[in-house]
Amino acid sequence: MTSKYQHALALGSNGAHAQDACEIFERDDILVVALADGGGGMRRGGAASRRLIALVESAVKDRAFPLEGLSAWVDLFKTADAGLAEQRAGETTGIVVVLGPRKLIGVSTGDSEAWVVTSTRTDNLTVGQHTRQRLGSNRATPTAFERPAPTDVLVVASDGLFKFAAIDVIADVVRAQAIGPAAKGLVELVRLRSGKVAEDVAIALVRPAA
Repeated sequence: MTSKYQHALALGSNGAHAQDACEIFERDDILVVALADGGGGMRRGGAASRRLIALVESAVKDRAFPLEGLSAWVDLFKTADAGLAEQRAGETTGIVVVLGPRKLIGVSTGDSEAWVVTSTRTDNLTVGQHTRQRLGSNRATPTAFERPAPTDVLVVASDGLFKFAAIDVIADVVRAQAIGPAAKGLVELVRLRSGKVAEDVAIALVRPAA
């Protein structure tokens, strides 16, 4: 937890080799959320998603990488797309959201989503993204977005959440609970009576600290 943001992660999977991966990284006063939902086979998709997360981690650790530079993240996604395709290493959705002192920026491709939930409305950051273009297809066209630094809750999740829960229901859970319980509560939205989740799901929540 940073002095500027509270954050929480939650994962739900029915198998030993989850396709979804999500991590939050920090550098100075900047927080970076990375989420990926691998496809193309359980093991191969999971490896692709973890590879994207590792690329983001390396970028955060590299002091020469401009975390608040949109074009740098677009280039990273293009590099990941070409590299996964060349090595036939699987395909994955990808979202990176960077929260800096003055603004929020991000890039995405695939059907995972990022939203900002306020007390009265929701803002889909990933609207217009190419939902059928995954990294590793060698045809991904990353979609970039930018907003002022949020004063409300950022929700980043794989389609295992959004396919089975309406955004209004998701927003109600986020508004009603603290950040940690809310992340776990979102996983419960897609849990079946059998105890399994409807689909692998990864969730990251970020809220500015009081």
